[in-house]
Amino acid sequence: MRTALRKIGRLFVGDGTVLERAAMVIEDGTIAWTGIDSRLAGEAGLLEVDLEGALVTPGFVDAHSHPLYAGERFGEIALRSSGSSYSEIAGAGGGIGATVRATRAASREELARALAERLERWLSSGTTTLEAKTGYHLERAGELADVESLLEAGRLERAPALEITFLAAHAAGPEWDGDLDGYAKEVAGWSKAAKSAGARHVDVFCDAGYFSPAQARVVLEAGKEAGLLPRMHADELARTGAAELAAEVGCLSADHLLALNDDGIAALRRGGVVATLAPVTALSMGRTPPARALRDAGVPLALGSDHNPGTCGTTSMSLVVALAVSLFGLSVTEALVAATAGGALALGLEDRGQLRAGMRADVAAWPVEHEGAFAWSYGLVPSVVYKKGRAL
Repeated sequence: MRTALRKIGRLFVGDGTVLERAAMVIEDGTIAWTGIDSRLAGEAGLLEVDLEGALVTPGFVDAHSHPLYAGERFGEIALRSSGSSYSEIAGAGGGIGATVRATRAASREELARALAERLERWLSSGTTTLEAKTGYHLERAGELADVESLLEAGRLERAPALEITFLAAHAAGPEWDGDLDGYAKEVAGWSKAAKSAGARHVDVFCDAGYFSPAQARVVLEAGKEAGLLPRMHADELARTGAAELAAEVGCLSADHLLALNDDGIAALRRGGVVATLAPVTALSMGRTPPARALRDAGVPLALGSDHNPGTCGTTSMSLVVALAVSLFGLSVTEALVAATAGGALALGLEDRGQLRAGMRADVAAWPVEHEGAFAWSYGLVPSVVYKKGRAL
């Protein structure tokens, strides 16, 4: 039986195109047809679902998240609100190191339960594909086990499809006493095992106080050799030349970019690198990336929640879209494209992010008449989400 979603008020395709009074036919988890609703009249063999004039978009593709961790860092968030910097908090034993201690102390069962609960929140708020990083064990066995945990969680019915990123180079493990050179070389040697365990991407935190471009290159090149797709935390805390490295190495995406300048923008454009921006983190850090300059230069944009225990607790990509409009100056259309087709591009996925024949039937229906509502209702909630053609 094929399913027909009918009486769609506006169908936001994902590339900025909108079809009014539309319908969609889903077969075997794939979009078989989209078009004007009246053209389906009288077609046999369809299970019809009346969406009563709803706005329909592709399921969101969250292109940057850190969902697997234990503990909370609310105290340091309060410190940051009082003027302490990210680097100062990390230097005092907070930041990533605090989460590493809590995550190492948690059992696998505790981590799995917390992860499943977070993933269900993502799916229910309209995210059907989620980039999910490791990075809170910072030792070989824990990082590889985290890849396996994410792989297993991605099979859950009430979870988005997961794109697993190996981020063992999030910071140096505490046993390395700040030896970033040595740790980067060690992590590089784990790449083949990470690929075998189920990772698809490799990432590195290339920034002031973390890995230098030279150290990041060691990790990324080893990841590429192992068959992992490279991506980067780049130029978030300071301008380090990470954007140029992303272009040289052939990264799919450079993320955050709060300290990016014109030279970095030009490098991303030349290298065909997607700029993945995280509005909630930008807001918490009190800095904004040059989103409009990136857009005007022709650099493709993606959006990510950057959900993590230190700067962002949201799993709502509709909130991320709203902030991309109000904080970054993107249009609603630009922000929605970045949260759907742009996210798919940043993850190297060609089968989702748009509502076209042949694509995965990852669909969100919203109880509003126009996509402008995303910039009015911060955290809009979908009325129904379809994951690979199945209503959840």
